[in-house]
Amino acid sequence: MSDHPNFPKADHPLQVLRQARLSRNETAAIMVGDLVYEMASTGLRTPEIEEAREAAWVAISVLASALKEEAFAAPALWKAALIATESWIELLI
Repeated sequence: MSDHPNFPKADHPLQVLRQARLSRNETAAIMVGDLVYEMASTGLRTPEIEEAREAAWVAISVLASALKEEAFAAPALWKAALIATESWIELLI
């Protein structure tokens, strides 16, 4: 675990994504949709960290849209959201 002050803000979405992936699609849609709002930018991060956070937010937003509109998300969308979020965390460790 990192002492970086933004680590919990990056780790939380990763934990929610992992849990949502194991949940029913309807439940996952709510969980992932909530992340989109929780991850709103404060603009108080370094440009590199903010860029990684933005990439994670975009991937999670695409996943949330698919879950909401189609009640299903392809494995590639889950993978993209997880990888983008993990990349954000890597900058904080």
